[in-house]
Amino acid sequence: MDTAEVFVVVGGSLLIVATLWFFFGASDEDAKPADSKGKPLYACPMHPWITSNDPAANCSICGMKLVRREEAIVNSASSLDGGQQSHPHH
Repeated sequence: MDTAEVFVVVGGSLLIVATLWFFFGASDEDAKPADSKGKPLYACPMHPWITSNDPAANCSICGMKLVRREEAIVNSASSLDGGQQSHPHH
């Protein structure tokens, strides 16, 4: 391996690691549990694992406005069943 190949391999590896860290790495805010004072947690309706304590925050993946976590979980569950709720047929 010559020097150019080493730089390409190391640079590519660093780029992959930086990309994975950007999308999946935990920030200080993500590592903190929700406040015991009852401060609500907000989540993305499409990506419920993206959360924040800031009500004005947007999803880091799709840019949607975050909603209360309970609403995001309900929306996520209803999208999994195609938006149809199970009702008994008459």
